[in-house]
Amino acid sequence: MFIHLLAGSLVFLWLGSVFDVEISNTYLLFGAFCGLVTDLISFMIVGSIKYNKWAHTHRDNFSHSILFPIALLILSIYLDSEIRIMMSVAMLTHPLLDLYGIGWGVKLFYPLSNKTYKVFYKGRIMVIWDQKKVDAEAEKNGDDDWIRNIYFKFNIIGVIEWLSLAGFLILLVMN
Repeated sequence: MFIHLLAGSLVFLWLGSVFDVEISNTYLLFGAFCGLVTDLISFMIVGSIKYNKWAHTHRDNFSHSILFPIALLILSIYLDSEIRIMMSVAMLTHPLLDLYGIGWGVKLFYPLSNKTYKVFYKGRIMVIWDQKKVDAEAEKNGDDDWIRNIYFKFNIIGVIEWLSLAGFLILLVMN
């Protein structure tokens, strides 16, 4: 969750310097929003937020597909729109980051494919699952109290998330 804020703002910081755009806190906050907008769109589609082992279901629609940000990126390059290029790259970071860490992966090519992709899981570089296998994995290994167990207990994913939030806030303060 916090890593998406940092990733979106870093994309805007990096591409802003490439495109010679003045960097402001508002600009970095907009980048953070673009990094997080994927979840916001998904929650609007799904209509609710699940805080149990089925929380991954918010990734089961087009919001977490890489197809929309890539299409937007191609269109933006064609239209020569620097802000749209930055938005699409920031949006693209979200499903790519969701491939690892908590959850059961992302439907990267939805609606063209209903397969779920997950990287670095149980010693495997990549796992490709159908929906039945994702549901079985969530049922077997899912955590009904994942927020407390990830964000409020010491573990590597929690540390990365909290460091990402700290990095994002430092980026805002230093700008």
